[in-house]
Amino acid sequence: MIAKSAPQLVNLASSKQESFEACYPSTYDREWKGYLVALAVFDALMVFAGMTLAYSLRITSGLLAYEAPYQDATYSGIAIFSLPGWLVIFLFHGLYRRDNLLGGLVEYQQVSKAVTTGIITLMVMSFLWRDVVMVSRGWLLFTWVISIGLIVLSRFVLRRVVYRLRRNGLFNARVLIVGANDQGVAMAHQWRQSPSSGMEIIGFLDDFKPIGTPVVDGIKVIGQASALSQVAGRLCVHEVVMVPNAVAWETFEEIITQASNDKRFTLRVSPGFYALSTSGVAVTNKTFVPLFTLHEARIVGVDAILKALLDYGVGLPLFLISLPPMALIALGLRLSGVTQVLARHRTIGQGGRMFTMFKFNTDAGRSWVDRLLIRWGADKLPQTLNVVLGEMSLVGPRPRVIAAEPAEAHHADGVRTHYLQSVKPGLIGPWMASPGWSSDDESHDELYYVRNWTIELDIQLLVQAVLSLFGARRAAGHAG
Repeated sequence: MIAKSAPQLVNLASSKQESFEACYPSTYDREWKGYLVALAVFDALMVFAGMTLAYSLRITSGLLAYEAPYQDATYSGIAIFSLPGWLVIFLFHGLYRRDNLLGGLVEYQQVSKAVTTGIITLMVMSFLWRDVVMVSRGWLLFTWVISIGLIVLSRFVLRRVVYRLRRNGLFNARVLIVGANDQGVAMAHQWRQSPSSGMEIIGFLDDFKPIGTPVVDGIKVIGQASALSQVAGRLCVHEVVMVPNAVAWETFEEIITQASNDKRFTLRVSPGFYALSTSGVAVTNKTFVPLFTLHEARIVGVDAILKALLDYGVGLPLFLISLPPMALIALGLRLSGVTQVLARHRTIGQGGRMFTMFKFNTDAGRSWVDRLLIRWGADKLPQTLNVVLGEMSLVGPRPRVIAAEPAEAHHADGVRTHYLQSVKPGLIGPWMASPGWSSDDESHDELYYVRNWTIELDIQLLVQAVLSLFGARRAAGHAG
């Protein structure tokens, strides 16, 4: 290896310094600073509003009996002078850390923990200074509940504002992907399909493909992986995502070393099995050794609870309400000559488990009753029982019926099958979405749904299904 001369080293350092000054602080960084300031202001306002509403509800409203002595100045003083302390608590709970914001439920979970810490702090202080300050325990309880609700609501709204701004070109990080293999392509597809992801892919770095090689959606290889530092500085990159199994080990070590000394961008390392981790991954530490644990299901924890609440909260009433119409439909089918009213299909469920899916027998389309049921999707009403039994979800990928395809077809694409079986099949799904959401490839839409699932997406699809039903736009032939 030829050593660089002293002038070369000086010129290289000078070039890196000029590049750093040109890129930092970037518009992206200034946008984030403004957002964090706005978050802190709204958090303070919501805590103050929570304390004020709690005071009114518990003490002055007259709705709840309260006879203990109190002073307005005591409560207003606590509400005002405790605000800096609240913000410090929020800071220590990671509520102003970028990686915890604008995605997932972690932000909201940390809000609950932070507010709980704040209330416990107030309780301890009121106990220690009980001879000076006496506050109502009911007021503290109401403050806890109302503040969590207000802060979560305000952050939810602010998150939607940022999502809208991202679609207009703001709050988007300039991203380089190191590794143009299947994993890198899959990640680029994911971010390109989600305008609110905030990840603007500007190119790939790869040691095995020539510069200029198209990779995905017009994005090309723009340099070698070993040239990361120079390329990132020249293009003012904010995020670098590296796929370890797409680069040589020597290059991997070099990039890690460069990133540890380069503050211009954040280096993120993909686990390298993105295509296999759609079921969900948890990071655990065993004596400070980070390990990735693959979940059997895509939706776990709080997300699973929310989806179950939606399924049973809507599915059970829907099943009960549907009983009289289903009885009339069964009678109509019998009168039209159908001997077996209810069809039973062996179906692949979550995790590959088999179950019997119910459906009105309209396969032959013999009469106007059959055609009407298919048009309005009423042939699937018996599947509400599958939802109540926990075998299906209200929203999910299309059920895979065993008899509908040859057995070997289910194993033609093991990764795709793994994706779709990581969630329950749905009574409705992405195929009922509006044209602006869905594509021409139903399989593509189902994979997108699994990868991008949120409770809000389920609600969105349910609303679109209802609108489609009342608009009589239900496409024939899509019955599960």
